[in-house]
Amino acid sequence: MTIDRIGPLNKILKTQSDVRINKGKKTEKGDKVELSEEAKKMAEISQAEAKVKNTPNIRKELTPERIKELRDKLENPDEYLTKEVAEQIADKIIESFGIKTK
Repeated sequence: MTIDRIGPLNKILKTQSDVRINKGKKTEKGDKVELSEEAKKMAEISQAEAKVKNTPNIRKELTPERIKELRDKLENPDEYLTKEVAEQIADKIIESFGIKTK
């Protein structure tokens, strides 16, 4: 069995390397995205909703016992408003203004 040559591959490879494409000047174009006012408002609302959902619930359940406790404190403030409680309230007010006492 004899194997014949297919032909000269050099000619094919040479013609492929001689072909040059003029790509022209490179220009840099930046992409732009513009959001409508409605989309901006929707994004703001979505962010606010996410903040509300992630905020822990600090309210206590209003059970009959809790309502009675609150009613007693309002009716007899002298029993509830001790020196310690007054100091805690004052500390919280001062902290709300951004002043640290401790």
